[in-house]
Amino acid sequence: MKFVIPKNEGGSGCDTIAYILALKAIAKVDAGIAVAMAVSNMVAESISRFGSDQMKKKYFPLIKSGECVPLAFALTEKNAGSDVKSIKAEAHIDTDDSSVYIINGEKQFITNGDMAGALILMAKTKLKNGTEGISAFLIDGDNPAINVVKQEKKMGLLTANLVDLKFENLRVPVSNLLGDEGQGLKIALSSLDGGRIGVAAQSIGISEAAFEAALRFSKERHQFGHAISENQAIAFKLADMRVKLSASKLLAYKAGWLKDQGESYFEEASEAKLFCSEACTQITNDALQIHGGYGYIKDYSVEKYFRDGRVTTLYEGTSEIQRLIIARQILADVFQTDDLVL
Repeated sequence: MKFVIPKNEGGSGCDTIAYILALKAIAKVDAGIAVAMAVSNMVAESISRFGSDQMKKKYFPLIKSGECVPLAFALTEKNAGSDVKSIKAEAHIDTDDSSVYIINGEKQFITNGDMAGALILMAKTKLKNGTEGISAFLIDGDNPAINVVKQEKKMGLLTANLVDLKFENLRVPVSNLLGDEGQGLKIALSSLDGGRIGVAAQSIGISEAAFEAALRFSKERHQFGHAISENQAIAFKLADMRVKLSASKLLAYKAGWLKDQGESYFEEASEAKLFCSEACTQITNDALQIHGGYGYIKDYSVEKYFRDGRVTTLYEGTSEIQRLIIARQILADVFQTDDLVL
């Protein structure tokens, strides 16, 4: 995870475009490993942006050496996905020791949650202040008060662990508060903006693998005396897949470039995440269709691409949420609401 850490903090100082290319290449081979990598990088980047010098001194050497990876980001709860205001996890100062927070609550669908060396946990510290009362904590993953209550059985991404966690009287030093108290929402939004670029990169990697598999199969598979790629119905599918793949790359690279320039990339990250993930589901579906019956059996890789790609429209904000984010940007004078969605 060294390449997302700035040079002045001991990292390589690699830019976002290089990160997209690296993540894309890994997702092309194994999207589950790419997800674990993306979440870990998202957390490391949040520590870099919002962590204290003490946090960086402690965790960055462990992250760079691999001792503290993977990392996890614990925000989602059973009734708090897009609606972050509904989180129930609570943190309060110990009445007997003002240097310690006590955290209780549950989190759901946490990637790397059962093996994380460290995790960012979002909890309410001011229960009457809505989103302003949400704070972020950086916690060691081996804390005995963190309990894995369920390991999800997923459709795809089988090499990435997804678990539900329960925190029971978790004692966390005040020094482990990431940023300031009440700054959790800002940290979550910032993290997810970058995370959406990561999902776009994952989507591109899966799409690229599926397209190449379909192209190869269409040239090798013969029916009625000809390669099926000579059939216009197949050739046009391949053409559409190629265009979607090319457009996906441009949108992801644009968002990454803006981030590297220090410009706002909030809307562009949502555009990239929306288009790339939707294109991924279409490309992997078409790749399976081109394979015919062979695409439905595990002897061929396209059924895996289909399963792995499907989730990209769901995590880091569903496609519906991305459309809402984009619509609010272009119709700011119409949307008169303070409702927050992630």
